[in-house]
Amino acid sequence: MVVLVLVGLPLLIWSWKAVLLPRHYPPGTKLITLTAVAKGGLWTEQNVVGYNYWIRKPARAGDIPLNQGDHVVVRLHSADVLHSFAIPLLHIGPVEVAAGHTAEVAFDANRPGDLMFLCWQVCSPDHSKLQGQFLVTSNGTKEGW
Repeated sequence: MVVLVLVGLPLLIWSWKAVLLPRHYPPGTKLITLTAVAKGGLWTEQNVVGYNYWIRKPARAGDIPLNQGDHVVVRLHSADVLHSFAIPLLHIGPVEVAAGHTAEVAFDANRPGDLMFLCWQVCSPDHSKLQGQFLVTSNGTKEGW
């Protein structure tokens, strides 16, 4: 029974994240998961949770590439304190992300250019570093942000 729990539970969690979760969104949706970490002030695409929060320093999310016309769902997670997510150019947010919780933001990348996202809630001395950007590449039209 112990072996069944030790093997079955991680397998169940993996299948939920990899198989069942993407089915909740329309076909072709680009699913991005970002975790906010106050320590060092960064958004990361790595999974940061209680057991690895103090052990390793996660990598800052680089420029996230998107294609014009993509429907994007950003799953937001906070590893430590209350954060909030905003994309000012699209008038999205601020969306509060409580510690240990997940929130979602959806948008359409319908114009080429750079979309800056940031934390709107002052969360730590490194708050000003909690930012990143989506790079939307053009499909041939000239209209930009």
